[in-house]
Amino acid sequence: MKVFKKCLIISGGMAALCGSYFILTAFAGKATAYETGQVSVQGISETVEVTGDVHGEDSTTYYSAVTAPVSYFDLKVGDLVESGHKVLSYDLKDLILARDQAELTAESAENNMNGQVKQSNSNQAKYSKAKADAEAYQVYYALVRQDSDAINQSQYQENWDINCAADGIQQDIAKKTGEISNYTLDLEKAKAAGDEKEVKRLTHEIEHLNTDIANLNADLAGLPPASLSPEEYARQVADGNWMSDIMRNWNEASTLRNTYEGQILNSYQKDQLQNSYDLTLLSVESAEDNLAIASDGVKVTGNGIVTECFVGEGSVVTRGTPLFTVESSDRMKVDTGVSKYDIGKIREGQRAQIVIAGNTYTGKVTQISRMAQAQNSDKAKVTVSVSFDAPDELVYIGLEADVTIYTTEKNGVLTIPVEALYADDDGTYCYVIRNGVVEKQYIHTGVESDTSVEVFMGLNEGETVITEAITDDQVGSRAEAK
Repeated sequence: MKVFKKCLIISGGMAALCGSYFILTAFAGKATAYETGQVSVQGISETVEVTGDVHGEDSTTYYSAVTAPVSYFDLKVGDLVESGHKVLSYDLKDLILARDQAELTAESAENNMNGQVKQSNSNQAKYSKAKADAEAYQVYYALVRQDSDAINQSQYQENWDINCAADGIQQDIAKKTGEISNYTLDLEKAKAAGDEKEVKRLTHEIEHLNTDIANLNADLAGLPPASLSPEEYARQVADGNWMSDIMRNWNEASTLRNTYEGQILNSYQKDQLQNSYDLTLLSVESAEDNLAIASDGVKVTGNGIVTECFVGEGSVVTRGTPLFTVESSDRMKVDTGVSKYDIGKIREGQRAQIVIAGNTYTGKVTQISRMAQAQNSDKAKVTVSVSFDAPDELVYIGLEADVTIYTTEKNGVLTIPVEALYADDDGTYCYVIRNGVVEKQYIHTGVESDTSVEVFMGLNEGETVITEAITDDQVGSRAEAK
């Protein structure tokens, strides 16, 4: 846009003279021919022009899914690959060995688990028998001990009774012996007194008491001995032998019970064996999966162009190692950098025009990054991706492309050529030829393209505007279109 201003300060009569001169010139002189344009109704577009590099819309880096040597790989950067093609093969020798080892380990783990469970079940049966035997011997011992205790208790009671009877007899003998001593003293007195009758009576009493004492001694001697009878003794000996044998067998059964109990697998130990076996099965599955994956090699999943290669034939790769990168050739885009001045105009879905090496393609804005980045020494810019509608074989990844993004498009609006537009402190304006005279017309404008400006107010369709450089000095002068 161009801004022209001129201020004339003229004093006194000179001002009047100059004014008269210009009026006379305007109406008396020949009309000046100007380059002009028409106020017309048409479509108008506002654009942002940027440059960028061509990329595939989808960039896929392929990673190794197994750990193995690479036996075949013949890609290089720039190669075109087709979907489904096998581009890399692995050496399977180590993976086959790993699978065989995993199977042997699983078989060994299964045999170990089954063996321990079988032995545990056998120990369980032996434990149950030993436990039952120990319990039976405990009962037998109790019965025999009860019988032995009964013999001892019977003998004790019998001894008690004999002792009690002997004590009674001895007390009676002592009593009667005392009475004899007394009668003997009285007898001596009676003899000394010459009392024959009393001597006779006392002698008779002493004899009677001696007879009683003799009988009591006979009773005492007739008491049974305080010891076991042969039958009781034999029975007690047998009970002792039985208890000894039972105790020995009981201890042996208890020892076996405790031994076998410690050799029985509990539920946690069985679960641990099962888990260990399951882990070996998982190792077998993993080894088989790795072998199957490696046998298939690496196939590309879409048409594209190789942009990076990280390995070669003979390389030993581990799981997760990057192999190569492919950018799609069916769906392509241009990544452009948009400055802070234009990014506010960009929206996803806006149509675009892409020019590469003289070839023009259509596209649209598909992605706007939320992060600005500085490249080289330039100010930070926002990456805007413009996708091709229909890329062909002449679109090469990495080439620079010129992109025109149509940020605003309107149809059927009033416009003037962009060369006719001026601006000053009062607003935007243009110069119009009306009735053969130059007029300055302030206008309200909208969208501005490289060639046209939208006009909201101030002009009518069909009017003629001046498109070459002009100043306010020509306002009021006669004019015509060239």
